[in-house]
Amino acid sequence: MPKTPNHQTLLLIVCFLFMLSCKKEQKPKQAAELYTTYCASCHKAPKIEELPKNVWEKSVLPAMVARMDVEGMYQDPNEIKPGFRPKITLQEWSKLESYIVSLAPDRLDSIVQPTTTVQALFEPSEIALDDQNGAMITYLQFMEQDSALFFGDLSGNLGSFNFKTGANKIIYQGDSPVTWYSKNKQHALISEVGILGPSELEKGKIVETTNSGSDSIAHPFHRPVHTLLEDLNGDGKDEIIVSEFGNETGRLSLLTPNKAGGYDKEVLLNLPGAIRTLTRDMDNDGKKDIVALMTQSNESITIFYQTGNLEFEPKNVLEFSPVYGTSWFELVDFDGDGLEDIITVNGDNADISYTRKPYHGMRIHLNQGDNTYSETFFFPMYGATRVASRDFDQDGDVDFALISTFADYENSSDFTFVYLENKDPKQFQFDTQLLEDPSAARWFLMDAADVDGDGDEDIVLSSFTYVFSPLPKELKTRWDESNVDIVLLENKLK
Repeated sequence: MPKTPNHQTLLLIVCFLFMLSCKKEQKPKQAAELYTTYCASCHKAPKIEELPKNVWEKSVLPAMVARMDVEGMYQDPNEIKPGFRPKITLQEWSKLESYIVSLAPDRLDSIVQPTTTVQALFEPSEIALDDQNGAMITYLQFMEQDSALFFGDLSGNLGSFNFKTGANKIIYQGDSPVTWYSKNKQHALISEVGILGPSELEKGKIVETTNSGSDSIAHPFHRPVHTLLEDLNGDGKDEIIVSEFGNETGRLSLLTPNKAGGYDKEVLLNLPGAIRTLTRDMDNDGKKDIVALMTQSNESITIFYQTGNLEFEPKNVLEFSPVYGTSWFELVDFDGDGLEDIITVNGDNADISYTRKPYHGMRIHLNQGDNTYSETFFFPMYGATRVASRDFDQDGDVDFALISTFADYENSSDFTFVYLENKDPKQFQFDTQLLEDPSAARWFLMDAADVDGDGDEDIVLSSFTYVFSPLPKELKTRWDESNVDIVLLENKLK
C-alpha cells in the first residue's frame, strides 16, 4: 500500500500547486482574448472585418485608447473620455492594436445595387417653409387629428403646415433645436435638445403646454430626442417616456405624475443613444409594455415588460454591432401571422468609423412566437436612416419606403430614397423603385400618413443640409442655393 504523506510533504505539494496556479494566472493574455475582453466590455464587440484597416488605425483605435486606462502610457487629460475606463497594460494594448490591424481588411466589399425603375405611385411636390435657402428641419410628423404637418428646426421653431391651404405658421419659439412634439386632448410636450452636437451637458428641456399656459418640466434632460405620451397603467393619467440620447452617457426615462402637479423621474435604462419608443402589449397579459431602440454604442432593442403597476422588467431582444449606426425601427406584422415583427434600419455614418459600409440597410426580424426575433431579410442601402412600413399600394402586404442621409453620393447618389414594392412576402421579393430626382435635397426625416384625406398613404420627406460627411461640391452647392424644405410624395392610387 502507498504511504500516507506526512505534514511536510503535504505542505510542499500545496506550495507547488499554488506556484503553478500563480503562473497560470499571470500568463499573458493572447490577442484574441484581449479583443474579446476589452472590445466587449462596454458593448457587443464588432467584427474586425467590419471596418477597413485605415479606419481602425486613424479613428477607432485612438478613440478606444481614450476610453481606457493604459498603465505605462502617457494619456493627455484633455483627450481622455469620462466614465468607466477598463484597465490595460501598455504591452497588452500594443498586442491588441497589432492584432486588430493585422486582421482588418484593406477595404470593405461594395454593395451590389439591384435593378431599379423610377417609381410611378407617388407624385413629388417640393415645398419651401420659409424664404431661406438650405434646410434645417430637425423634427417632422404629420398628425391626422390636426390635418397638419408639424416641424421643428435648428433655430428652435415649432411650426405647422397645412397641405390643403398652404398655410404655414410658427406656434412656438424655443432656445434650441426642437426634436419632438407630442400632444393629445389634455396637453402637449415640446422637446428641445439643448445642445445639438455631442455633449455631456444636460441642457435639454421639455416644455409642457396646457389650456392654462406652458412651463418647463422641472428635471434635467440630456439631449432629449423623442417623447411618448401614454397612459401605461390605465389610471387616466399620462406618463411620459423620454429618450435622452445623450453622448457618452444618456438614459431612457419615465416621468410619472405626482400629487404636487409635477412629475417624478425614474431611469429605465442608464445608457446613451435612446432614440425612439413604442408601446404595445407584447406578451398579451393586458398591460402596456415599452419597446425602446438604443443607438449609441450599445445598439439594441429592449422590451420593458410591465409586470405590475408601472413596474418593468427589461429584456434585450435584438443587439447590433456598435459600428452599424442603427437609426430607427417599426413594429409591423409583415408575414400576417398575427405577431408584430421588428423592422430596423442602420446607416448613421457621422461617427468615428465613417466609411461606406455594405451592412448598412433595412432588416426584417420576424417574431418567432415567444417574443424572440430572427433576422430573415436584409436590403443593403448605404446610410439608411429611416423606414416607413405601410401597404402603400393597398394590395394586402407591407411595402417599405427608405431614406438615406449618408448615401454614397459620389458613386450611388440615386439611392437616397427607395420604395420597395412588395411582390411576394413569402419569398421576400421586392421591386426597387427610385425618385426621378433623388438629389433634390438631403433627406433627413420621413413620415407617412394620409395627408390629403383621400384614403391612401402619402410620404413626406424633409431636408437637412448641414454637412455630416463628404459631399460632391456640385451637390452641396445645389442644396445651399435651393429652397427645398420638404417634399410631398402624394400617393396617386386614389
